[in-house]
Amino acid sequence: MRSHNKLLTTFVLLTLCAGLLATAAPAQALQKDVQQRILRASVKLMTPFDADKNQGSLCSGTMISPEGYILTNFHCVGYVAGERDTTLERMGLKQGDFYNKQRLSLIAITDSPRQLPTPTYVAQVMAASAEIDLVVMKIVSYANSKQALPKTLPVVYAAIADSDMVETLDEVFVIGYPGIGGDTVTATEGKISGFMDENNDKVIDWFKTDVLVNQGNSGGTAVNDKGELIGVPTARLQDKSGNIIYLIRPVNHAVPLIQRAMKAGGSTGDLGTTAPAAVAPQVTGNQNIGALTFGTGFNNGVTGAATTFKAGALEVHAGVPYQNMRDGAPWAYSWQLDGKEVSGQGDLSWSFGQSGVLDLYLKSKSGLPEGSYNLQVSLQGQVAQEGQFVVGSAKPANTPQKPAKSQAQDVTVTGTVSDSSTRRPIQGAAVVFLIPGMTVSDFDGDNSKGKADTVASYGITNASGVFTIETPLARGETYSVIIGAKGYTRIAEDDALPIEESDPDLLELDPIQLDRQ
Repeated sequence: MRSHNKLLTTFVLLTLCAGLLATAAPAQALQKDVQQRILRASVKLMTPFDADKNQGSLCSGTMISPEGYILTNFHCVGYVAGERDTTLERMGLKQGDFYNKQRLSLIAITDSPRQLPTPTYVAQVMAASAEIDLVVMKIVSYANSKQALPKTLPVVYAAIADSDMVETLDEVFVIGYPGIGGDTVTATEGKISGFMDENNDKVIDWFKTDVLVNQGNSGGTAVNDKGELIGVPTARLQDKSGNIIYLIRPVNHAVPLIQRAMKAGGSTGDLGTTAPAAVAPQVTGNQNIGALTFGTGFNNGVTGAATTFKAGALEVHAGVPYQNMRDGAPWAYSWQLDGKEVSGQGDLSWSFGQSGVLDLYLKSKSGLPEGSYNLQVSLQGQVAQEGQFVVGSAKPANTPQKPAKSQAQDVTVTGTVSDSSTRRPIQGAAVVFLIPGMTVSDFDGDNSKGKADTVASYGITNASGVFTIETPLARGETYSVIIGAKGYTRIAEDDALPIEESDPDLLELDPIQLDRQ
């Protein structure tokens, strides 16, 4: 499934497995604005090898946050566990190693589905699991500029669904850069054919699909009929008779990695999603963490079991039953109080033997603070088990969840600017939206405030004439607009663009044309 070859560009790359093409059955059509959003949330990853800068990997990914977080496959950035690759081994790589020591990839943004993606950013791995072949990266710099990144980027990102809700015969749309058929983004459609539980642990490891998986589209985007991310197209299985099953990794497997990545990247957690904060009890291989119990003491198991403890309680113990564990296995735990981490350790190595009950506890000489507590225990980057209890009179809290997608989130505006005579795209044109209530005269004349005090957001066109504004615009407001480029007569109009409550999250304007001076 994996092929190696040399290319002739500066970022010469290796095409890896997975990509998506035609399906047999028609799927329900997505609304046009949703189509554009999910197409533009797909990115192209180019990851160089340390050993040979003229060779590397070529894959796809999905933008999942305006802060620049990207979900993709581990094998797009490193040597995945469980799959022998003699070419990588000749380069000195071991399973679990990254292709380059800095864990960096060049990110090409889908500014327009009709155009080639634009190499724009550099992203770094923030959380990874070679065992489940998933990685979360974060954009850390521009590709061709030392300018500092803004807090939020002018990117389109996908909302994340709860993949536990996926059913057989659900529609699935897949997007990415399969390589075959050209270098522009490719979108296809099909159905979920079934499910696969590789280790018989009652956790779904894969969605089977009738969508073909080809080289280059690993790490790409699989969405439901609402345009929400349900998984990562990853692999295919083929027997000696030539029968093939194509596989999508459910996105809930990535949730713990997303949480770790956002913590490592200093994120505020701004993620459009309906997914739970943790996948329902996960286990890795035959290793198993059982249901957690809480109590006032511990003696080969929890004593004084309870889920509510009196105000001023000095300690609470958690009994963590385990079986079939192997010493050396990576694990972690995290205590949260009212949704915020108060204690825990990551990147631990298991050293408690094959089976038994582990004692994790919180203590305070002055008494534990009142509130709702949550304990998560993870194996190999996946949340294996969690439980909740309350100290004092606080109401039990739900399992911490990633922020749900706002029902009225702000609107990202995009569009194109071209020459009115030649119809050719204009690069470097500025499209400026003023703060509601500000006029063009305010922008032109009030030097005491400075331009920054009149501008709500703006976008600069790329070589294809495509712009996307830096900061989304609030709904229910009307904006004055200024559009200009060197050598062209600008367009400036007060109260030109009302943003309605009914507008899509990604609003594509009619093509803009400028006259030469």
